[in-house]
Amino acid sequence: MRTKNRGIWIALFTIPCMILFAIVYAAPIVTVVYTSLCDYSLTSGPVFRGIKNFVTIFNDEDFLYSIRNTLVWVVLQSTFHVLLGLLMALVLRRKPRGWSVVRTAYMIPNIIPTAATGVMFTLLLNPSFGIVQPFLDFLGVDYGMVPNLFGNSRYAFWTVTCTWIFYSGFNTIIFLAEMGAIDKEIYEAATVDGAKPWQLDRYITLPLMKNIFGTCVTLASVAMVSQFDIIYMTTKGGPGHSTLNLPIYLYKAATLENNFGKANAVGVVQIVIGLILVLLIQRLFSEKKETGRVRQ
Repeated sequence: MRTKNRGIWIALFTIPCMILFAIVYAAPIVTVVYTSLCDYSLTSGPVFRGIKNFVTIFNDEDFLYSIRNTLVWVVLQSTFHVLLGLLMALVLRRKPRGWSVVRTAYMIPNIIPTAATGVMFTLLLNPSFGIVQPFLDFLGVDYGMVPNLFGNSRYAFWTVTCTWIFYSGFNTIIFLAEMGAIDKEIYEAATVDGAKPWQLDRYITLPLMKNIFGTCVTLASVAMVSQFDIIYMTTKGGPGHSTLNLPIYLYKAATLENNFGKANAVGVVQIVIGLILVLLIQRLFSEKKETGRVRQ
């Protein structure tokens, strides 16, 4: 009787969540997938056309560049960005002098809206009144005309990358929280056995951080697949296609071309890429399972 009542209560608490999921997530995803197969604009309803939109975008050179740029940013964000956060966490865990101030200062860029960060860097790196020319003058470098770092295809990609790649305070906080959960007796026992600080990190901390490292890589990768505001506020995907990524391409298809079917086709590609990345990362960081049978 208790088991039956328990099942009823589980259903009662689960049904509202499932309804909310269906309304907020499932229904929009189904709508996006369907309209990606249609001719659809602001002035006309969806008319089914099959895979026409997908053929169009995959024959567009800009779309291919947007995929390439997105994947490069995913790799940079999931490696350098996450590793920098881990390195900062390893340093701050030892609580050197001034560690609390450093931790707070390192976290500040992560609480500033990314759109505001984009505007800030646009002003700081402005060739007319930014900090580039005074900095070059301070170093004694006679560069002549200051380059427009956001407006030059030679520098734009890496300039945009530098606006966020070093700010890994969010990852640092996650790593610090996970490190704080490790039993201190493990470190004490290893220290008694003569282990040095770097050996504690190498053989104790890092192996136990595998799961949370995978979580940070997943969050970083998904964030890059959907990164929009900071790129739009700095370069709008230009010059040319040097900083064009999938969200910017989607935005231009929807707003400039008034082609919602094409834009939703790009959205479907984003969803697929995101799912593939999550599955690959989970597979990479999952624990190895024993496949052999235990002999009695």
